[in-house]
Parts: sequence; structure tokens; C-alpha cells
Amino acid sequence: MTIFKYELKQLKKNIIIWALSMGGLIFLMLPVYIGFSSSGNITMIDAMRNNPLLDVLGVSASFITTPIGMLSFLGSFAMTAAAIHGMSIAFSSHTKEYTSKSAEFLLTKPHSRGEVFWGKFFACVVDSLIVGAAYIIGAALALLTIKDISIDWWSFILIAKTLVLVELMFVVFGTVAGTFFSNVRTPVLISSCVMLALFCLSTMSKKINLPILGYLTPFAFFSPIDIVETRFYEWNFVVWYVVLGAGLLLISYKKFLKKDIVFGG
Repeated sequence: MTIFKYELKQLKKNIIIWALSMGGLIFLMLPVYIGFSSSGNITMIDAMRNNPLLDVLGVSASFITTPIGMLSFLGSFAMTAAAIHGMSIAFSSHTKEYTSKSAEFLLTKPHSRGEVFWGKFFACVVDSLIVGAAYIIGAALALLTIKDISIDWWSFILIAKTLVLVELMFVVFGTVAGTFFSNVRTPVLISSCVMLALFCLSTMSKKINLPILGYLTPFAFFSPIDIVETRFYEWNFVVWYVVLGAGLLLISYKKFLKKDIVFGG
């Protein structure tokens, strides 16, 4: 618990900035974009109908003109930022002990390596949950300010929550990366590159209609159109999400218990 509190305290400023940014931006942007898509502007509708970006994001023009569809569209971009955030904080939580020459912390405090590992991980999880909650609250408040629209709130919760689920998976990726590559000095850059690669892989799997590629990237785990139609997530991806996350954490944990302490990198 001591490690958890210490790490969470270190993330306090990060949490405040990201929570206010994610919640504030979706609150400001969602009503504006819904207004554009529902205004009946023929030019706007035609532009969306012929936009190839919608295909690679897995949404249609008819779907995006609905409030939930617009949330999914904007959420696709918010998700990329959340992914970078989730992976970078987890990555940095491990690399800072080496790049800042402060690995003595692991040796001088009366805590086991297991406590250190899980303390760091759960601090990053709480960070991501708070940021995700701010995003969901911001989106909900934005929809409540719009008059004359009908919202399926169950579908809203499921779709908005996908940002949190994807961010948590990237926290796992960051934990793996930090455990195996502790001397990396640019965790944000590496996290951005990983996010971009996995996002491109997701769009490729949709563009060439090869679903098997979707199992390699969290961005493809939750299809907004399928969520609205079935009112839940696809079970095969839910199971794979749990198996992948638990497996990667177990591998990282075992590695962390045995790794050598390297001072300064």
C-alpha cells in the first residue's frame, strides 16, 4: 500500500491535467459535432457518406449521424490519446528508477519486489480509471445539454467505457515494456509509436476485411456498431482481452521478481 500511495502521489498532477482535458474536450466537442451532423446539411451528409475515414474506423455515415455514432467517432480519436497516456505512465513508472539513477529506492525500502510491481501497476490503473471516468462524465453531461435527442444510455455506457478498457490494456503494455526495457529514456515516444502501429493495424484489419488481425490490437476489440446492435461486447474479444492482459501481467511479474538492478542505465 505504501508503494501504491507513493506512485499515485507522483501521478497526481498528471491525473488532474488529463482528467480535465479529456472530460473538458469531449464536453465541448460532442454537442458541436452532433449539431453539424443532425442539422440536415446535405453537403455535410454527402461528405460523411463519401469519407473513407469512416470505413477504416468501422462506422457508417448513417451511424455517425446519431448521437451515439458521433460519440464513437470522436471517441476513436480520444482513445488514441488515452492509449498513449496509459502506456506512457506505466512505462515511465519502471524506467524512472533506472534513467533517474534512483533504483536504490527498490533496495532501501522494506518492501518485496512483488509489492513494488503491483503498487506501480495499480497506481497506473487508478490514474487511467479517473481519466476515463472524467471522459465518460464529460460525454454524459454534453449529451444532457442537447435538446430533442434520444439516447440509449446502456449503449452509451458500453461505448464510452471502451476508452477505459483500451487504456487499461495499454497500461499492461506499458508495464511489460517497462519491465523488459527499463533503460529506455523516451517512454512517451515509444508509447506513441506503439499506439500508431496498433491503430494502423486495426484500420487495416477493417479495410481488408481480415478480422484475425483484430486480435493483435486493442483498437479492434470493441466495434461500436456491433455494440449498439447486440447491446454488449463480442464475447470472443472479451475472453481474449482477459487472457491477453492476465498473461502479459504474469510474464512481467515473473520477470520483475528476477531482474537485476541496474543503476543509471
